[in-house]
Amino acid sequence: MEIEREVNKRKDGYYRITEYYTNHTGVVSVKVTKGDRLEEGDILYTISRLGLLKKRTSRTPGVVENVNGDIEGTFCGYHAHVLDLAYRLSTDEVQNLQDERSFEFVRAPQGAQYYLTPNPGMPPLVSVGNNVEPGTVMAIAMVMKKRREIVYDGERGRIARVYFMNGQQCGEGEKLFGIITRKRAK
Repeated sequence: MEIEREVNKRKDGYYRITEYYTNHTGVVSVKVTKGDRLEEGDILYTISRLGLLKKRTSRTPGVVENVNGDIEGTFCGYHAHVLDLAYRLSTDEVQNLQDERSFEFVRAPQGAQYYLTPNPGMPPLVSVGNNVEPGTVMAIAMVMKKRREIVYDGERGRIARVYFMNGQQCGEGEKLFGIITRKRAK
């Protein structure tokens, strides 16, 4: 499991710091050290349990910022912190980051499948460029075959970005929509 923690500006650009945690139990073997430069696909660590070996690899090039040496060779539970990686952001990612500073976010209130359309084949409830005001139904959350409307309760604004695809599973707190309100537009 990985959690994007923060973005840091350094002399040579912007970096996203990502924390890596174990996603199941087992004996951890860390394959990197602090300061290592990694390429996509490099092995970060392995977890072995009952003769099974699972490998965790880097999704993008980056630099190892921190390694939790206390867990090397020990049996760890679920969600044990293993290491932190710094990934350099592309020019487009930096631009998106700067754009997002002017957004108010609508976040997922719970882990669920989120839909932009009330039923298959129907037009979306909202889309980029639409104006929204308190009470606007923006999406539908489906949990255990129960529908829950996601209703906007912020200030009047315009939808600048949609962060999920119709039917996508989103975790609690993930961004669903980016809204530019009058206050933020100034």
